Amino acid sequence: AAAEEGSARGAKVVSLGPGALFGELALMYSAPRAATVTITSEECRLWQLDREPFKMLLAKNGQKQYETYEGWLSEVEILKSLNKYELSRLSELLESTPYDAGEEIIVQGEPGDKFYMLEDGACAAFITGEEGERKVKEYRRRGDYFGEIALLRDEPRKATVRATDEGALVLWVSPEDFASVLGPIQDILKKDLDKYPQYADFLKES
Repeated sequence: AAAEEGSARGAKVVSLGPGALFGELALMYSAPRAATVTITSEECRLWQLDREPFKMLLAKNGQKQYETYEGWLSEVEILKSLNKYELSRLSELLESTPYDAGEEIIVQGEPGDKFYMLEDGACAAFITGEEGERKVKEYRRRGDYFGEIALLRDEPRKATVRATDEGALVLWVSPEDFASVLGPIQDILKKDLDKYPQYADFLKES
């Protein structure tokens, strides 16, 4: 299914495939529907969950994670343009993975399959070229993010990111969730792409 594209219903914002869910925000906050969803394939089988069973399920499984993440997510500079519904949805989708010091989180040249944010600890980005490996960026603040370049440009990873110091606790979302939940800030992310340090710049300094 996909949000209808056209002047009558506004611009298409996302396409959804098998396993995707939608309609939850209106149930969570007793709010009007924020988008129109239409079927774009010849056949489509959907599962429906009514309001009360949905809220019971949400209360059991989502409240703890919601409380853990939503408070500090709202203070992350890049996320400040998201409304409370979008932050809530993001907090529910985030998965947490711990990494030991020196352990690779993403690897240069591999396909991009996640968008990451630092929750605790520290990590650093390294680029390998003809003159060997160079550290090009450090991530030490909660909410520092990486991995968006490969997703925004549909390109292989431009750098390797490893946990440093005592290790790192990293949050991530899938490419599908990145596109659907973080859609409102993708233009901001794209504008910042050229700010990333380049390998050649570090060769000049060495």
